[in-house]
Amino acid sequence: MKRIAMVSLGCPKNLVDSELICERFMDAGYALVQNPEDADVVVVNTCSFLTSAVEESIAALLETCRSGRDVICAGCLVSRYGTELLAELPEVRLFAGPGTYDNVVHAYEAGERYLEPVFRSVVKRSFFTGTASACVKVSEGCSNHCGYCLIPSIRGELVSKPMEDVVDECRALSDNGAREIILVAQDLGGYGKDLGMKDALVRLVERISAIPEVEWIRIMYVHPASLTRALVDQIDHNPKICPYLDLPVQHVSDRVLAAMGRKGGAAAVREAFDLIGRASREIWVRTTLMVGHPGEDEQAFAELEAFVAQGPVHHLGVFAYSSEEGTRSALMEGRPDVRTARHRMRRIMALQQRLSKKRLHKLRGNRIQVLIEGYHPDTELLLKGRAAFQAPQIDGMVIVNEGGADAGTIVEVEVTDSWEYDLVGRIV
Repeated sequence: MKRIAMVSLGCPKNLVDSELICERFMDAGYALVQNPEDADVVVVNTCSFLTSAVEESIAALLETCRSGRDVICAGCLVSRYGTELLAELPEVRLFAGPGTYDNVVHAYEAGERYLEPVFRSVVKRSFFTGTASACVKVSEGCSNHCGYCLIPSIRGELVSKPMEDVVDECRALSDNGAREIILVAQDLGGYGKDLGMKDALVRLVERISAIPEVEWIRIMYVHPASLTRALVDQIDHNPKICPYLDLPVQHVSDRVLAAMGRKGGAAAVREAFDLIGRASREIWVRTTLMVGHPGEDEQAFAELEAFVAQGPVHHLGVFAYSSEEGTRSALMEGRPDVRTARHRMRRIMALQQRLSKKRLHKLRGNRIQVLIEGYHPDTELLLKGRAAFQAPQIDGMVIVNEGGADAGTIVEVEVTDSWEYDLVGRIV
């Protein structure tokens, strides 16, 4: 029996693809192993959204090739560079673009070298690698066409997965132990538009909520211009939906947002936060900000910094603009220098860190529901988990230093301490 290992780079949407590839190889009789050193075949599922991601992907491929194992390159790198990779990386056995993963085992065993990306459907699988949380991709690609973004060229235009397929996938994942369903897409708010469906995301979460084994539903990546009152009301009143929303605003300056080509501009950002603020329960917001885009002068950055200082965002990620060949933004003038952009990034993150520390401090003494994920990575004397307002990998954790519980269970925890991004508590 051949053994296969997976190296999954990039975002949770890539992880879904990685899990499908693993499932296809396991269906074909391969054994899945955690350590690439123990494998006969290693799949590197790549990201190429930014130049830094391209560099990371190539480094991972070269390192894996040096081990002497068969290497399959999947993912966005194949979409971005196509058949150029065949000459550049001759040691890679197979390049498989997105949309081809149902055929990847046959192609590998047949000695094929290249599977051209296909942008007609969205993957569906029943295998997941988490303890009790599973990401579900409801659509592929994006039709927003932001000026700095390569997604439409490397992932295609918006293609929504039929609602019945999404619900069936959630049911299969819950049958296999998933208690939290995390809905992901390039823009969840666009789900169903290509199928002519109205309020499709609201209808979808209502359907998923009816699955008895699903206890939490988390909504990730909604463009501010796609946020609707109906969706906010669903988050507000549906007890299975986490009071959490990933709303990547990128900036708040109307001038910068116009240069970015962001749909709705600053008005959409204001309206989105106004909708969220009118909810009867607190909805925790994660956002992503970009500094250093062409057109961001000191005044625009001051506007962004003032917005963050007001504290409307609970979780925050900031990255400096990267000029990517093939985007409209790469052709623009007026870009701040790299040193300035990085300085602005550090200022925003330092500000948000102070705000996060104060916010979490106020939770001391409160009791919250926590999904236990297992032992703390540093010691088996502690457990780690997440509250409903924390997404995996990016929002910190709840460290449990008193009491026991099995991974995959939701327990009540009294918060006894807090840090900049993490909470500490005991099971009650």
